[in-house]
Amino acid sequence: MPGALSDADLLARTGAGAQAAFGEIVHRHAGPLYAVAYRSIESKPDAEEVVQDAFLLLWRKRHRVHLVGDSALPWLIVTVKHLAANRRRARVRRVLHEAEAAREPRFPAEEHSEVADLLRRAFDALPPLDAAVARLCLVEDVAYAEAAARLGLTEGAVRNRLSRARARLRRDLEDER
Repeated sequence: MPGALSDADLLARTGAGAQAAFGEIVHRHAGPLYAVAYRSIESKPDAEEVVQDAFLLLWRKRHRVHLVGDSALPWLIVTVKHLAANRRRARVRRVLHEAEAAREPRFPAEEHSEVADLLRRAFDALPPLDAAVARLCLVEDVAYAEAAARLGLTEGAVRNRLSRARARLRRDLEDER
């Protein structure tokens, strides 16, 4: 657009026009940022929050941010990628923490029976993320897609981890016979 102000000019605005100028930056870049966030997180609500958080950071740092050229888009893209990665890591940590808190799976067997103890030991021997996948899919009967969403993984990763966990559980349980 000829005559349109650059992002740097819009961010430099102060006073009554600052919010409207910032609104123009949001309007310009929200679509591409959402696409970047969604590809990274694969969750609409999380992608929307990440984009909002990136714009909030830009607003707070608007007088200190160093732009590439006159566009805020490169800075925003990098920020969205970092925020999305942080959100993915937090989701995995939360799920692993919840799995650790509920370390004792609820098997149909008696709570203190020999079978329940055997199963508990077998699950404890799995790597933490594989154990979380196995608990969700095998014990709680959660669908692959839901397990993937809860753990911040792809469905393919859930299937692969579950396959590995089943093989290890089968091997460990056969060794106990």
